[in-house]
Amino acid sequence: MKPVKLVDTTLLEKALDAAALRQQVISNNIANINTPGYDSQRVVFESHLKEVMALEKGEDDGWNVASTAVDPEFQLNSSGGFDAQSLRPTVESQGGPLDINQEMGNLAKNQIMYNALAGKISGVYGTLKYIIDNSGR
Repeated sequence: MKPVKLVDTTLLEKALDAAALRQQVISNNIANINTPGYDSQRVVFESHLKEVMALEKGEDDGWNVASTAVDPEFQLNSSGGFDAQSLRPTVESQGGPLDINQEMGNLAKNQIMYNALAGKISGVYGTLKYIIDNSGR
């Protein structure tokens, strides 16, 4: 019988957290679309996730600023970049005018991503439940 490779859900859970935060940030942008002086915000996560995945594969193309920074203030772990434990979405100010159509599109896109991530995590835990329920047979 072939051994079952289990999926580490840490990155999936962090991506789900980022999608939830993005939903709040986009909703806040929409709510303040007519507020004078409001600084729009966005969630940055995917670039950090890409860095973590590249580091886990052992790929470093030399363009990873966090891994080559001299100042220890920019280092998030001992290897100099992000890792699965320190990975967090960040909220940044993007400035400029808001476009309601763009924000509504971002909201719909994020909802699809959230549902896909939740489905993937549910599938992983469903598989584990199946294995546990049927391991004694």
